[in-house]
Amino acid sequence: MSLTWWWVMRHWELKLLALAVSSGLWLFVMTSEKTNVTLPLPVELDAVPSGIIVTSERPDTVDVQLHGLRAALSRVEPDGLRVRVNLAGARPGELVVGLGPDQIVVPPGVSVLRITPSVVRIGLAKER
Repeated sequence: MSLTWWWVMRHWELKLLALAVSSGLWLFVMTSEKTNVTLPLPVELDAVPSGIIVTSERPDTVDVQLHGLRAALSRVEPDGLRVRVNLAGARPGELVVGLGPDQIVVPPGVSVLRITPSVVRIGLAKER
């Protein structure tokens, strides 16, 4: 048996244990690291009253900054997220709506930090 082989195999149990512990530590650090991600999400108008139409341009998307564990953010599907603006009870005229975290449903472990722009203006008129 060569000296190199003997050196590699000497205390192999401890070397295997060290490899397992270091792999577990690496996995823990990589999955528990918190990070932020910014996604462009579409603006969706809900509960538009009957007889009311939207007359003004509104942003198609807004930038939403999400915060959470890297593993949780990797499971977020941008196609399934929307910024919902509830227009129930709205009247004709210009409506200024503040956008907040409660208007976006995100998975557990993920929170909404910021929405840019934080306000949208929506022009409403009576349908003719």
